[in-house]
Formats: sequence, C-alpha cells, structure tokens
Amino acid sequence: MNFRQKELPTFYYLHHFTEFLKFVKGPCSSLLSQDNLQFIQQFEALNKDAQCLVVRALNRKSKFIKLSTMAYDEISNGNMHIEQLMAQGWFRHIAKDDIRTWLTTLTKSELTALIKPHTKVMSAWPRAKLIEISQGLSATQLYDETLTDTYFVRTIDEHIDYFLYLYFGNCHSKLNQFSMRDLGVMRTRKEQAQILARFLSIESARSTFELHCTLSMLKETTFEDAHSIHQHLAALSETVGERAQLLDERIKYLLANALLAFDQQTAIQQLALINSDEAQEKWVREAYKLGLKDEVEQRLEALIDTPLSDHNLAFAEDFLARKYKKKRTSVLTDMLRDNSQTIALDEMHKAAVERGVVAYYQARKCLAQLTENQLWRSLFGLFFWEEIFETEGFGLVNEFDRMPLCLKKNNLYEIASKQIEHKLDAIKHSDELIKLLAKQASKHYGKTNDIFRWKQNLLALISPLLQHAPLNSVLQHLRSMSQDWHKLSDGYPDILVVEGEKLRFEEVKSEGDQLRRNQLLSIQTLKENGFDVRITNVEWTIDPLQPYVVVDIETTGGRAQQHKITEIGMVKMINNEIVDEWQSLINPQRRIPAKITALTGIDNQMVADAPLFAEVAEQVVAFTDGCIFVAHNVNFDYGFIKEEFARLEQRFKRPKLCTVSQMRKHYKGINSYSLANLTRHFDISMQRHHRAMSDAVAASELLKLINEKRLVNDA
Repeated sequence: MNFRQKELPTFYYLHHFTEFLKFVKGPCSSLLSQDNLQFIQQFEALNKDAQCLVVRALNRKSKFIKLSTMAYDEISNGNMHIEQLMAQGWFRHIAKDDIRTWLTTLTKSELTALIKPHTKVMSAWPRAKLIEISQGLSATQLYDETLTDTYFVRTIDEHIDYFLYLYFGNCHSKLNQFSMRDLGVMRTRKEQAQILARFLSIESARSTFELHCTLSMLKETTFEDAHSIHQHLAALSETVGERAQLLDERIKYLLANALLAFDQQTAIQQLALINSDEAQEKWVREAYKLGLKDEVEQRLEALIDTPLSDHNLAFAEDFLARKYKKKRTSVLTDMLRDNSQTIALDEMHKAAVERGVVAYYQARKCLAQLTENQLWRSLFGLFFWEEIFETEGFGLVNEFDRMPLCLKKNNLYEIASKQIEHKLDAIKHSDELIKLLAKQASKHYGKTNDIFRWKQNLLALISPLLQHAPLNSVLQHLRSMSQDWHKLSDGYPDILVVEGEKLRFEEVKSEGDQLRRNQLLSIQTLKENGFDVRITNVEWTIDPLQPYVVVDIETTGGRAQQHKITEIGMVKMINNEIVDEWQSLINPQRRIPAKITALTGIDNQMVADAPLFAEVAEQVVAFTDGCIFVAHNVNFDYGFIKEEFARLEQRFKRPKLCTVSQMRKHYKGINSYSLANLTRHFDISMQRHHRAMSDAVAASELLKLINEKRLVNDA
C-alpha cells in the first residue's frame, strides 16, 4: 500500500499564523502590552507577500536565516520585500555581537571558509571541532561581510515567544505544531477546546513567562563562580501567581544547588528558605555533611509532624532512621508495615511480578486484576467528565492542550463543588453508578484526554470495585480526588483482590523494591476513605517442575534491528530433563555474509526453501509459552526473537534467565565464560558449535549446573 502524505494549501503558514494571532488578540487580549498590540497591528498592515515572508521566517528554527533559502513560489519579489522588512525593523543584518551565536548555525563548509584565513584547518575535522576553534578567535576576525551579508536576523522573537507561551503554556512548542496537526501527525482535541486564556492578569502571565525563560536559560548555564550565581538570585523579581511561585522555587533551588560548589555555607542558608521537597531534602543532606546534626534532627522531626508532601515525609522518616537510629515513623508507615504479608512466587514471574501475584490469587479462585492508576483515573475521568472538560472557563485552553485548566490549577472542587456534590448525592446504589459510567463511556468514547486511556474493557476493569466495595467509600474517594487531583492522580496500589466477597488493594513489592514516596498519600487517603490496603512482599523460589526453554539462534549479523535469524534451536526442560525439542532453519530474506557462513556453516542455498519467521511464529509462541526463556547471553537471542515478532506487529514477552551471568555468579574464577570454553571446562559434548540446536543442548547442560547451585542456596 502506498502512503501519500496529505498536501497542505499554498498559504498554510500564513493561515496558521492568522489562526494563532486570533487566539492571542482574542481571549488573551488583556494579557498583551501596548507594544504587543502595536506589533499585531503592524503585521496586519503588511501586504500579503510581506506577511508570508515574516511567517516563513518565524517557522525557521534559528533566528539567523540565509537569504538564499527565502525564495518561495507563492511570494512575488521576495528580495524586495525582505529589504523593506529590514527597513521597517522586522529583520536586520548580522552584527558583531551576534557572531558567537551565529557560528553555531553555520555549515561545515561555511565555518571552514570563515576560519581558514586565521588558523590551520584540516578537511577531516568535524563541524563541532571547527565551532570550538572559532570560539577562540575574536569577533572582529570572524566578521566577514561576504558571508554575514548572506544572512539576516529576525528581530521580533520577543513578541512571538510571549505569544507562543500564551498559546501553548510552555517554552518549547513552536508554530510547526499547526502543520503537524493538519498533516495528521499530531492529534488535537478540537471538539473539547473552550478557547480560554491561561492567566487572569497580564502581571501573572508576564511573571510566569519570564521565570520560565529564566529557568530554561539557567538549565543550560555553566557557572564559573559564586558572583554570577548571586547576581542571578538578586535579579529575580517578585512573583505573581501560584505557577510563578513554583517556578521561582525551582530557579532558587537550581541556583542554590550550583552555589554549593563555591560557597557551601551560603548555599545551605538559601536552601533552608526554599519551601519545596527537593530543597528541603538537599538542605538536610548538606547540613548533615557540615556537622549540623542537632539542627538536622530538629528539621526532620518537624517534617514528619508537618510534611510538605508524601515524598517529604518518606524521606524524613528514612533519613532519621538511618542516620540517627531513631524509629520515628508516621502512623501510615506503621499501619502499612503491620498490614503486610509475604508470598512465594516462582522466578518465572520476575519480569512481571504484579501479574505473577494476580496469577497466584487466581489459582486460589480469588478475583484479582491489575489496577494501578488506571482504575481510579478512569473512574474519576468518566464520572466527572462534564465538570472537568465542560465547566466554562476551566476546560482545555485550546485544541493543543492536554490537561484541563481545572486540573492543572488543582481547583476542580473549588470551582464546581455544587455540581460535584449534587452528582455524588444522586448516587444511592452501586448499580446506579455503573449505569452512569456506561452512559458516560458511550457518550465520550474515544475522545482524547490525558486522564485515562480508552480500552474496550474499561468498564470491566471498574465493575469489580463497584460491585464489592462500599459505595460510600468509592464516592468519598472520588470527592477526595476532585479536592486534590495533584496528590491523588497517581501512586495507587498495583492490584485489586476480592476474596470471600471482601475487596482489598495490594501494593506488590519484590526483593529490593521500596514503597515509593508518591504512593504514600494515595494509599493513606484510600485507607481513610474505608478501603483495605496491604503491602504484599514477594519472595522468589525455584520450582523444579518449572518449565525452561533453552534457546539458541544463528543470525545474519549482530544487530537485531538490521539483521535476521537464520536458524532457531530450542529445548524444553522440566526437572533438569529435556522433555521436548524444536528446531528449524529460517529464510532471512537476505543474503548471508560469507563470514557468517564460515562461522556457522549456514549458507544461502541451505535457507532458500526454509520457512520465513512469520510461518513459524505461532510454533515459537506455543513452544515457549509458560516457560522461562534461557540462553547463553540471553539478551542477544531474546532481542532477535522479540524484534522478529515486532516486525509482525506482535508482542513477545517471556521471563528471562542468562546462563552467562548465572555461571559467573555460581562458578567463579573461570578464565572465560564463552559457551565454547564452558563446555570444555565442564566436559560437555558439542556436536557442532555455532549451530542452534547443538548450542541450545549445551546451554541446557549449563542450566542443570546452575540450578543445582541455586537449589542448594534456596534451601
């Protein structure tokens, strides 16, 4: 099938910019200065050709634009219009102050021509080296009018950057997103857009924009001394609005963190003043290093009593326990520890431990399913769809937005409390809630949103909760989510279990896992709202009756994405005995390199009549189903097979075990862990090295040795 990209109309750049300006001077008119408004009026006064040139220039990545690239069929007398636009101040010539930045946009040949009169240049040098050398020359040396005159500079970015911020709400989105939308590359949410301003006042808009620009700039800055950092701190202006306050805290943290390298005492004083998780955590660590142990202990105690967040609480508890040997935990942490359990799972579930626990309960005739964040986010999004997306003035700003304003600002309950309480009070029985959700899903199915993912079985995911949980608990938690979406949008337990008609949630932790900080508040709120929440710790066991499939493949080369499989050999083992075998040559649909044939003995003639991988894919799935995938250097074999399935648009996932890493772990001191050397070392017979079945059988003998050691250790 030939894919033909959608064609855009001749003046689409201008059409997009006009659409963009309509938003800026419409709902955002109160956020514009007189200079902004004058800029828009001047643009609208230009003739169509001049407007097209300005917009074409604005769609370039760099503000430095080569004159020869500005010729377009739809624009008449382009050079004349560029000269006029320069005279009017829309563009200008390159000045000496621009040179350092301009150099980074030049091609290798342009850089060579510029540098060559002043220093030796080798043709083999990469562009990056030429830029590095050019930075050592003065601006006067590099200012060559024969080259600079072939470029011009945009002068209007100050306005456009602010307008883009008003439209997209970030510093990285560009005008090309309109083209991506029209080409079908980017999905937007036109049917849900309300066309709103993001800010209430020009003061909050300018404050947030300027702080965001400052933050972006500082992230790319390398500080050479404390003086420059103090200058940036002193230059920060008063913030207006909650979002600006958050940006101000992030900037101050970044600067205080950088200051640690030059002035540790002043840096930790700055950190102590910043009311954010990362700043408080950094202060604790740095103050402790300086020996301020009493002050740190007092701060930790205070953070546990009144934490800034669940992250902050978990850190304070952990640091106090580790450094001061004091058990000072929250009620929630103690509750979770007291309400934990341990179950033993076969190691085949290591790649997907939560699914393993679900299988564990299902084998015991319990209802169990994966839930994580999807369950509660789906329930929340469906139930409050109208309040979230259709509350006037608080939905999606425009079609490019992903999250409604009411959730971004975390004020859904504040602005829609009457509607929310009315909707919650109207639900008297669980079946009423199920019917409402079914109606909502039917009405809104497929509408793009960033709250949850649409799935055909979405209601089946939610139904067990509504059928087995107390209705009051469900409704109260929905209320809690509407009151504080930021804290309750994630961190939910992994699985839902119904045992004996009683429902509970379980957070699954395997060896080495810890309860993450963002999970504490969600779990605490679930418990406060009447849900049973437990921690399930998983211990890994080795079941001698667990099936293993030992695999070896031969290929046309070493990279899965560029090369193909030529042979597969697999043996299935149970209780250290081979119970089944499967092998086949595979037609790779490409020539086998001579060096590969020399290594494996497999040539083009041998695979000419062999099946394609697609023709044996179902057999591979069936033979490996329920097995641990074992290979010598397992990621190589597994990666090739996974890639072959990906080409068929199928997913292949099995738990893995590597005989190389396991032999290194259990049989230390061998000079080489290659398959050939290990077979010699342990006197394992080999029919033909670098043939799939022979190598698979040899690797199965290594697996026996590995399992002998592991079973002893497990005992």
